Amino acid sequence: MFFPLNYTTLIFSLLPLLALTNAQSSISTSNSTGYTGYNLTLSSDPESATYDTEDTPANVSTTFPPPDVYLNASVHIGEIDILVANLSAKINLDASVLNLLKFNAGVDLSIDRVSLTIQNVTAKVLLEARLENLVLMIDDILHSLDLNPVLATLGQDLTNITNTTVGALTGATSNLKRSVPLQPYDLVHNILFSTNDYSGNTHKNRILEQNGDIVDQLLDNDGNIQSQTVVGSYLKDMSFNGDNVTVTLGGREAQKLEYVYEPFRGLSVVSFVWVAVGGAGEVLGTQVLSERFAGGESTIGD
Repeated sequence: MFFPLNYTTLIFSLLPLLALTNAQSSISTSNSTGYTGYNLTLSSDPESATYDTEDTPANVSTTFPPPDVYLNASVHIGEIDILVANLSAKINLDASVLNLLKFNAGVDLSIDRVSLTIQNVTAKVLLEARLENLVLMIDDILHSLDLNPVLATLGQDLTNITNTTVGALTGATSNLKRSVPLQPYDLVHNILFSTNDYSGNTHKNRILEQNGDIVDQLLDNDGNIQSQTVVGSYLKDMSFNGDNVTVTLGGREAQKLEYVYEPFRGLSVVSFVWVAVGGAGEVLGTQVLSERFAGGESTIGD
């Protein structure tokens, strides 16, 4: 016995099947659907379902401040259509009453064409980068450096300074090596400040020598030293700020003293002076650490 069933067109319309929106609820770990971070809501249509993503909680307390970087993504699929064409089924039944009832059944199913359509897909991504905390950190660092310029020298291995100060008192040149390359020209050459007159081909660099003397060097426009004169010393013209550390320099025990040079308003130069312990004030070396001044400045050098 045959019961033919013919369906020329069978359409399953799922509208909407999937919609991801911003829900105003806290994040849950899991639910009955087996998904994490999603809520399943059934509408009046039994063949439709709505999935909602759960939004990030809006925490504004000090315990949970707003994140510095916030990302929220949502995807909406408006319609999914499934088209099944020429669906046919044949059922074969063979029943017998005598000889203790026999029953056979067979099904022949065929589908000519299946079409799947997904449309009205929209996606939104919200990315917020809040840089207030970064700005505050940078501002704190700049403010600290402004109050204490010596902080700019942290991390520099100043104990690695090698001075050929055997002839320091006789005016011999010193060899200064620092572990951090590309230092400002003024700091490398112990220049306290500079005055320039490009029209008159006369320039002056005030130098802190390795023996503690303060020297004025006169230079031409090419940076050649024309003459130099001792105009003072660290003991007479600088102020000790109380920083005193005992170190070893060149195999000798020395006191590393921190001095501040402020010859006029608007200029403040911090320097290290190494004085030999038990050496009757012998200076083993000096190093300009930082300079703070108002206005612009240029320096001529070789």
